Amino acid sequence: MNILTVDNITKSYGVRKIFDGASFFLQEGEKAGIIGINGTGKSTLLKMIAGLEEITEGEIRMGDINITNLEPGDRGLAMVFQNYALYPHMTVRENIEFGLVNARLPRFEIRERVQKALDIVGMGEYADRRPGRISGGQRQRVALARAISKMPECFLMDEPLSNLDAKLRSDMRTELIQLHDTLKSTFIYVTHDQIEAMTMGTNIVVMNEGRIMQQGTPTEIHNDPNCVFVARFIGDPGMNIIPCP
Repeated sequence: MNILTVDNITKSYGVRKIFDGASFFLQEGEKAGIIGINGTGKSTLLKMIAGLEEITEGEIRMGDINITNLEPGDRGLAMVFQNYALYPHMTVRENIEFGLVNARLPRFEIRERVQKALDIVGMGEYADRRPGRISGGQRQRVALARAISKMPECFLMDEPLSNLDAKLRSDMRTELIQLHDTLKSTFIYVTHDQIEAMTMGTNIVVMNEGRIMQQGTPTEIHNDPNCVFVARFIGDPGMNIIPCP
């Protein structure tokens, strides 16, 4: 069963069309990498799925439910941003609790969810520190814990490792794969780094200028590109293209 279906969505700013009939689907439990050059609309697509950007036409469904016009908090999704988006005056625990408190969950349930999320990301001993007193990798774990505490059907991640150094980025890639294996949830991971997408994803969505160029497994995308853009973009070096009369 498809847990997420993006069906022929368009996005326009006035007369300028950013997306033109973008469609793709994901099945439950998949790790999907959305990849493309900078400025191609990857983050905008993620925000439309999350409900942070309105779509002009088309439909987004979670299972059989049309979520196109639902509020972000009602979509069963959790988003991890590139810049972590942590409140500097709050402790790690308070940052994770914040959304749950606003949702008016019972206090005992909030405590249980927060503690479980802290344990999963290994941040329990830092629960009473503020973001300014922990490292970049630890702040990323807090952002992940905040998303985990919401118990979403699907995680949306917008280049969450781009602010980390190369070594920490590699370590966190491994941790995200392990996190997926633990939670068994669906992950959608936006990146411009094809190595990151191809090593982490079981399903790859290649974008260019607001359009879905190809969707498939990493092997399918690499070995059988369906257009010149994908052939040149995927792989290092990209495929040679020979003009034929």
